Amino acid sequence: MIGRICTRNFSSKAGKKVGFMGLGNMGFSMMRNCMSHGYEITAYDVDNKVMEKAEELGAKIAPDVKAAATDQDFCLTMLPNTDIVEQTRLGSNGIFENAREGSYIIDSSTISPIASRKMAEEGEKLGFKIADAPVSGGVTGAAAGTLTFMVGCKKDYYEEIEVFLKSMGSNIFHCGAPGTGQTSKICNNLMLAIEMIAVSEGIALGEKLGIDPAVLSKICSTSTSSCWSLNSYNPRPGILEGVPSSNNYEGGFGVSLVKKDLSIVLDSAAEVNLDLQFGTKAIEFYHELERQGKGKKDFGVVYQYIKSLEKK
Repeated sequence: MIGRICTRNFSSKAGKKVGFMGLGNMGFSMMRNCMSHGYEITAYDVDNKVMEKAEELGAKIAPDVKAAATDQDFCLTMLPNTDIVEQTRLGSNGIFENAREGSYIIDSSTISPIASRKMAEEGEKLGFKIADAPVSGGVTGAAAGTLTFMVGCKKDYYEEIEVFLKSMGSNIFHCGAPGTGQTSKICNNLMLAIEMIAVSEGIALGEKLGIDPAVLSKICSTSTSSCWSLNSYNPRPGILEGVPSSNNYEGGFGVSLVKKDLSIVLDSAAEVNLDLQFGTKAIEFYHELERQGKGKKDFGVVYQYIKSLEKK
């Protein structure tokens, strides 16, 4: 059993104090929107530069996870992978050791639904209210405060979690018990990863056959191939403003993160004996981009890779 600091039981109505851990491309904007709704933020990230920016916005800066988690109404994590979430929650001087009994411990990372469920079971035993609440909407949705949250938690305290998450998103769904939010997210990202490849292949083919890719994109956006990757996040540079493809594929959903999510997908599929053939093929594309040193580029860069391929 994990030791922890327990000061008092939490009231039925959640307060406004938030320990926010993870200020990456998504997390920083989420934190800013949370602050704009009156929440008092104590922030922690391993990147000192982003911590300085958070402090400039008015957040209190924590030197470590322990300080960020202590005496908070909510502890929210937005971290790169399962291992880091586990260390942040379960590790020495982690959230479970230091958070207040009855506080809401919410993870908006994309991690293994199996690991998420196990951590929830441990956290509930310690008196915390645990939720997995991964997001969809990308960096643009995070900046605009229009994210979709997929929440896995006990129904008893979903309402308070929903109120909190509405400070950062516009679509909040209760998926079911702990772990189901992560299940929803990995299924969504499986579709997204394949969808981006399909959009890239279509635009690359059209361009090589002589049609203006902007015209093709406009046609497809009102046709049966219409989708988010095409309409809101087009991978071909110059078609949409304010998206990573028009910024040298910087500042978006990194190739390495997509590959990580697909690894979770395939591991989860293996657990239930499901053969995902398109998912297996899709991860090969993102693995190759990572091998080429493009792991930090937005995953729309797969368009450039596809456009460079030649029939052998």
